[in-house]
Amino acid sequence: MKLTRTLTRLAAPLTCVPLLSLAACSGQRPEIPMKICGTRIDPKITKPLLRSTGKVSEWRTAEWGGKGHDVCTVSVDKSEAFDVTLTWHPDSIEPLKYASPNNSVTGLWDPERMELADRAAIGDDGAIATTRCQGDKIQYFTLALKLTHNRKVPHLKTDINKFMRAYMPATMKTVGCTPP
Repeated sequence: MKLTRTLTRLAAPLTCVPLLSLAACSGQRPEIPMKICGTRIDPKITKPLLRSTGKVSEWRTAEWGGKGHDVCTVSVDKSEAFDVTLTWHPDSIEPLKYASPNNSVTGLWDPERMELADRAAIGDDGAIATTRCQGDKIQYFTLALKLTHNRKVPHLKTDINKFMRAYMPATMKTVGCTPP
């Protein structure tokens, strides 16, 4: 009995050490990646769009970064945060038309013009920017950001603006879109 009590007293502090380490480790927050959908961007700019902390992951269409229509979904702990869509097309588009709340694909809340690239529109839940690119022939490149949060999330236009001003030119460079 005396030996059992002595062993229990010696073992008790040892069992607490792993538990304390586990608690300390679980308090660490996963880092926001330096690249979002293949484009390098400061994590401080991305963080407000994620709206929660957790493991950040991406899902991309097979041809991501190609010369067609590509989608990248960014999630936090398996809950979608936002989509980034890249589109290459032969003709110019009007972003404000696609930002209209009536547009079921890219419609934005409270859209308005934004000064970015050739033309752009921004809303409370995303933005669309388009520009001409030099290559074998002149093509147009459009980047759309669409938050997937529910409507109870406060307006994020300021954060979306900061993100797009950094992300659009960086993505143009990543995909080889050189203005003519």
